[in-house]
Amino acid sequence: MGRILMLGAVVLMAIAHSARAVDDRQACVASVAAVRARAEAMPQGDLSRRFAENDLDTALAEMAAGDVDECRELVARAIHTIRVRPYQLHPGEVLDGHGPATPD
Repeated sequence: MGRILMLGAVVLMAIAHSARAVDDRQACVASVAAVRARAEAMPQGDLSRRFAENDLDTALAEMAAGDVDECRELVARAIHTIRVRPYQLHPGEVLDGHGPATPD
């Protein structure tokens, strides 16, 4: 009888953990969608927008791989990038494949 109760407890814990994992994944997807909407409100050519969108794409990939914690961190980094806008080009600068460069 004790083994049956122990097995039942283990099964219930596994179900609860699985349900929590699904909730965490859904929360991550919802967070990415909300932050992506904020990023898309930024100007199209804004360099900080590009970095934020890249973090959000990576967040979804990490979540799909089962790493919800990494998803949360990347969403937080995207939020910071949108708020602070640390990546900006000066007037006349363009972004080429190697980083900011001034047009000739």
